[in-house]
Amino acid sequence: MERKLIEVAYEITHRCNLRCSHCYNARNLGAHNEMSTQQVLEAIEKLSAFGVEKLKIGGGEPLLRRDLFDIYSAATQAGFEISFSTNGLLVKENMGKILKHGVKKVQVSIDGIEEDHDLMRGRRGLFRIAKEAIGLLVQSGVSVNVATTITSSNISSLERILEFCEDKEVSKWKVMKYIPKGCGDSLLPSKEGYESAVKKLLAKKDKWEGHTEIIVAREYDRICHPPDYNDMQCFGGKSFASLKPNGDVTPCSYISDIICGNLTKDPIWKIWNNPLMLMFSRDCYDDTCKFSARCRGGCKAVSYFLSNGKEIGCDPYCWVKEN
Repeated sequence: MERKLIEVAYEITHRCNLRCSHCYNARNLGAHNEMSTQQVLEAIEKLSAFGVEKLKIGGGEPLLRRDLFDIYSAATQAGFEISFSTNGLLVKENMGKILKHGVKKVQVSIDGIEEDHDLMRGRRGLFRIAKEAIGLLVQSGVSVNVATTITSSNISSLERILEFCEDKEVSKWKVMKYIPKGCGDSLLPSKEGYESAVKKLLAKKDKWEGHTEIIVAREYDRICHPPDYNDMQCFGGKSFASLKPNGDVTPCSYISDIICGNLTKDPIWKIWNNPLMLMFSRDCYDDTCKFSARCRGGCKAVSYFLSNGKEIGCDPYCWVKEN
C-alpha cells in the first residue's frame, strides 16, 4: 500500500488521576514533558498541511490539560475528524465546555462492572462516576464509545460490559487486545482463554440487533468478516503515527522508544520518512499461516514486548493460524 499519514494518535499529556494496572502511559513524566499550547497549535498546522485527516486525543487523562478545548477547537477548525478519550472522572465538571466547543465524540474506558472496574483502575467508586459521565454525555447528544481491554482480570465479564453499554445507549463498544509489558505479564490471558472469549463475542455479534455496535479489534473479527481483512494489519508507519506529549513521533502508541523525530524541531516529511518509521512500516509474514499475506503480521507491539524489544515481527500471540 502507498504510505500516507492519515491518522495521528496524540497523547496530549502523561498526567493522569488514576493508576491503571494495564496502562502503558509514562505517568511519572508529568507536565514538564509536554508541548506548550503554542507548540501544539503549530503541530496541528503541520499535520494539517501534511494531509492528516484524523486526530485522536488520549493520554494520560486529556481533561487534566487546561488548554484541551482550545486545542480541540483548533483541530476542528483545521478540518480534522477528532475525538478524545477519558476515564470519566472529570467529565461532569467539564460538561459545559464539552457542549460549548461542540464535542461530538468521546471514548470512555470501562474494563469491568462495579468493583471489577474500580480494582483495575485503582480507585474506589470510579465505575459509578464513569457510568454517570456516560449518561450525561449521551443525554447531551454526544456520541459515546466505550473501550475495553481484554485482560485476565475481566475476560469472564465481557458480556456484562456489553449489556452495560446497551443499557447506557453507547454507540460503539470497542474490545481491544491487551499489549503485554513483557514475558510473564499476569494480565495477559492464556491464548486458549483469549480465543474462547473472543469467539463468544463474535457469535453474539453475528446475531446482535442492539443499539451498540460491537467492534472486536484486529484478527478476531476478521475470521467472520473476511472482506475486512485489511484491518488486521498494523498501520504504524503506513498511515498511522503516534504523537507524544513532548512532540516526539513514533510509529506505534504502545512503543515509546522508537522515536522518529520531534514535531517541534523536525520537518514532518523528514519524520515520516525516517529510517525507523520505514523499518516499522514493513510487512511481516509467517510461511506457516495461510492468513499471513492478509494480516501482514498483525500487531507488531506484541512481538516487540514479548521479545523485550529485540524483535518487530508477526504477533506471536495470535491464535488464528491454529484455526
